[in-house]
Amino acid sequence: MAYPDIEIELIDPLDPIIKPVFEQAVFKSQFSYAQGKAPVGLEQLAEKISLADGYVMISPEYNHSLSPALAHLLNHFGSSRFAFKPSAIVTYSAGQWGGMRAGVGMRTFLAELGCLPVSAMVHLPHAQNVFDEQGQFLPNVDVNAWQGYFGRTFSQLVW
Repeated sequence: MAYPDIEIELIDPLDPIIKPVFEQAVFKSQFSYAQGKAPVGLEQLAEKISLADGYVMISPEYNHSLSPALAHLLNHFGSSRFAFKPSAIVTYSAGQWGGMRAGVGMRTFLAELGCLPVSAMVHLPHAQNVFDEQGQFLPNVDVNAWQGYFGRTFSQLVW
């Protein structure tokens, strides 16, 4: 499963540049600031979102829903930054459903942002038995089977 012409950038709310922006006591979205007056991390992230051709949204399942951290991060930006771009949903959980319930809710959330999800989703049940803490496949995992499963979703996104 290789896509040589695709550049991937991970946006992590725990990134040292971005994290302080989201730790503010008062929520203030990027579009609430005057042009060029938002905190540096928020402006940088807004630019990255605008330049992206598509998105892969990854979330654990929290109380049958998407991660509050992901929702909080996305809510800082206007839907026009996401509009008319495809997205893919990847969810995971320690249980048997792999975050499927979170994925269902994410469809609506992402559609409202304008980055319509492709039809195939990735759900990772018992994620702790598939990946190590660095995100690498564990030695006893059938890597080809998992990559084939991921391929359906990512092929739709790339198309």
